[in-house]
Amino acid sequence: MINDLVRYLIYSVSTALVLAGNIGRVRASNIGAVLRVLGYLAVAALLYDWYLETLPMVLLAVSIAVALMTTLYTSKYSLGKYGDTTLLPLVDFFTLSTALVFTSRYLIELIALWLVAEILGFFVIVYDAMLGTNQRAWSAGLRFLVVSMVPADLSLLILLALTGLNNSFSIPLNHLKIDLGSEILTALTMIGFMAKAAVAPLHFWLPDAHSIAPAPGSAVLSGLMVKMGIYGLARLVTMGTLNTGAAIAICLIFGSLTAIYGGLQALVQSDIKRILAYSTISHTSTITILLGLYMMSGSDTFFGAATIYAAAHAIYKASLFMDSGVVELLTHTRTLERLGYVSRFLPGETLSALIAILSLVGVPPTLGFLSKLTLFMSLGTHIPSSWVYLVITIIIAFEVVLSIGYSTRYLLAHMGNPSARHEELNLSSTRLTPYVLTLSASSVILMFPVIIWVAPTVLADFMTQFLVMLTFFGAIFGIAGWVTYTILRRGRKDEVWLGGARP
Repeated sequence: MINDLVRYLIYSVSTALVLAGNIGRVRASNIGAVLRVLGYLAVAALLYDWYLETLPMVLLAVSIAVALMTTLYTSKYSLGKYGDTTLLPLVDFFTLSTALVFTSRYLIELIALWLVAEILGFFVIVYDAMLGTNQRAWSAGLRFLVVSMVPADLSLLILLALTGLNNSFSIPLNHLKIDLGSEILTALTMIGFMAKAAVAPLHFWLPDAHSIAPAPGSAVLSGLMVKMGIYGLARLVTMGTLNTGAAIAICLIFGSLTAIYGGLQALVQSDIKRILAYSTISHTSTITILLGLYMMSGSDTFFGAATIYAAAHAIYKASLFMDSGVVELLTHTRTLERLGYVSRFLPGETLSALIAILSLVGVPPTLGFLSKLTLFMSLGTHIPSSWVYLVITIIIAFEVVLSIGYSTRYLLAHMGNPSARHEELNLSSTRLTPYVLTLSASSVILMFPVIIWVAPTVLADFMTQFLVMLTFFGAIFGIAGWVTYTILRRGRKDEVWLGGARP
């Protein structure tokens, strides 16, 4: 009982600090920023593993990292785009409620926090419509409610009905056993959580919602909220009471279809936020495939790979959506054909985007590299046992190739055409770069705690060698980053003209 009291006290302190940092004039001040940061850091006290399992612990850690940078970013973004800071409290409490979903100990807590996060997410999506600047946001918000929120809530209510109200208050989630042996119950609950993760057949709410929402809202939607769906799926597959055959088929078939579909769609988009949105669909589907393989094989390596993949995706996708907000504020457009010169004005922002992209495609020593490494190692050890693993390996390899293609397209916004015309640039957007760069760099910093929590399952036999190699790659990565930044800053001064500097 004492653990629950401590947890509720942490909830209260965190909420009170975030609220205090959003009151009146304090919101835009340094004091407000400090209060909000302290509020999110208070949640970190829940990382002590007296009740959290590995997956929620990792998701909570990356949620705090995203929340810290998002709250600082949003105050300046909102002021630059809307002329005030009214977006900030909405994004803050949306982020906080989403992070607290992963701290739920009981089913009733999970449901309550889940509903709060969804409602706040809806208002984030329709924020521009409420201001009267983009009426399309209403349709995106409605699609979010009908296609994402309702199916996921139905899954939660099924779990609540089968658990019973008393048990939902008293039995911890990690000890909960719910009879979902029926194929219909298995399909209903899984598809509901897959809808939240934007996996087919209910994936189509995401592109509009993520591209229309304000950039910090998109960062939380893509970085954290879709992980609620992954977390729900993970809870189902670890209960051990599903109809295993139906569950495996749903994860592998729908996950494979959507992984390729999302990658192909991202490859042909011209709006940089829609590139990122379709990329999210592809990546959450890959995580769903890993959960299906975990059920099929019984190997913890697949569950560990899914956990690391979810953490990596949260960091690099949140930082890329924040980067898209900086690009939009600077240039007043998100269309690739009208971009290509951002690196000349914001070299630090280009560096942050480059780091996030390197994590997305899996370059060491980023968290994305660890996710790809554990993914293909897990597949490689199981290929001899079934043709299914070989087929999935080919599908995921194709998804990785697609990710390289659309990641390169995204970088064209920064470096594709440095001599393009640029008028009425908002150079005040440079104030947002430190937060984006810090978050993208955390993809390297968070490698070590994630390895401690998750990777022993996958890398136990050569952990020492891996840590030495990782440290070496980290040093090389840091030097390469500094050299890249120096070159970008030099390019900022030398205007491109006929292949050289203008005389």
